[in-house]
Amino acid sequence: MNTQQVDLSKYQNKLGLKNKMQRLLWRCACLFFFRPFFPGILMPWRRLVLRFFGAKMGKGAVVHASVRIWAPWNLEMGEFSCLAGDVDCYNVDKVVVGSHTTVSQKSYICTASHDVTHPRHPLVTAPVFIEDQAWIAADAFVGMGVRIGQGAVVGARAAVFRDVAPWTIVGGNPARFIKNRSLHD
Repeated sequence: MNTQQVDLSKYQNKLGLKNKMQRLLWRCACLFFFRPFFPGILMPWRRLVLRFFGAKMGKGAVVHASVRIWAPWNLEMGEFSCLAGDVDCYNVDKVVVGSHTTVSQKSYICTASHDVTHPRHPLVTAPVFIEDQAWIAADAFVGMGVRIGQGAVVGARAAVFRDVAPWTIVGGNPARFIKNRSLHD
């Protein structure tokens, strides 16, 4: 048994009261101003609501009403990118979705976990970057600190815990290289 004294005070959650109040305000606004609108209608309205809460939204970006966004101020979407229905964007840290990129239905983007090597399991975060022209297929999981390269495809139900090289296709749990992606003219 380890009897060494551990200073637990330095492992406190860095998300304070201000963050909690911002999230509470966002949750209320989300219920009344973001979710009630029909699919495909008033996408500019949803972009406006997200921008009001600090998101950076590119021209033509699409965010479906059923998407769950933890902190819009940590979201950046490029032009004509899409978060499809029931995507869970747990963006305690930054999530950047490139232009012409799709995150398909029921996918989970996760920027936070807990440090299991410490007694209090403090929150740890790392950003997720999904570059231009990438596609995250249905029900995929993308973990914290991952970069999905330009033009990469993450197969349906894949679990990604490491960077994905540009113009490759990965799948499985954990995600593994399947083949290079080629574009036909």
